[in-house]
Amino acid sequence: MCDIIASIPADVGACVDKLYNLLPEGERSSEDLIRERIRVCDECDKNTAGTCLACGCYCAVRAMKKDSACPKKKW
Repeated sequence: MCDIIASIPADVGACVDKLYNLLPEGERSSEDLIRERIRVCDECDKNTAGTCLACGCYCAVRAMKKDSACPKKKW
């Protein structure tokens, strides 16, 4: 996860990394899926500094949970 969280503020990134590790393995998205979801979020007009303006969450947090979905239905 280190390379994935490198693009968000350090304090948020540390929390995201801890949260990812606390998720049961079966609930975690793969790193490839997280990267793809974040790529889509990075191109979205609702993304401001890693925060989704459609729902208010951190994009990285939403992306890491396997059963999460984009509020704009982009993934």
